[in-house]
Amino acid sequence: MQEPAYIAIGPDGHVTLYWGDGTEEEKYVILRGPRATGGQELAETMEDLKAWAEDNGYVVVVPSYDLEATPVTIDIPAEEVDAIDLDEVDDLLDDLFDAGHYGGNYDDDDYDYAD
Repeated sequence: MQEPAYIAIGPDGHVTLYWGDGTEEEKYVILRGPRATGGQELAETMEDLKAWAEDNGYVVVVPSYDLEATPVTIDIPAEEVDAIDLDEVDDLLDDLFDAGHYGGNYDDDDYDYAD
C-alpha cells in the first residue's frame, strides 16, 4: 500500500514533499526541493516532486487544510484615517482598473455611488 504525501511550500520558502495528508500535528519532510518561484518553473518543480514520490512508493494527495483565515487586526490611527484623500483613492482604483485591461465601456455614469 502506498503512503500518502503532499506538496506544499515550507516555512523556509522551499517546495517540500511532506508525509501524510496535511492533518498531522507535526510535519514530516520527505524531500525538500528548491525555493519556490512562480509560474511554469514552480509547476515543473511540483511535477518533479510528484514523480519522485510516485517512484518511491508515495501517492501524492491534496493536503487537508483548515481554509479558515486567521483574523488580522489592522489598527490605523484616527489621524491617518482623517488624512485619507478619497479623490486619491478613486484615482488609484481607476489606474488599477485601467492597468488590468478590464476594458469594455467603463463610464462613471454606469455606477451609482452612495452619498
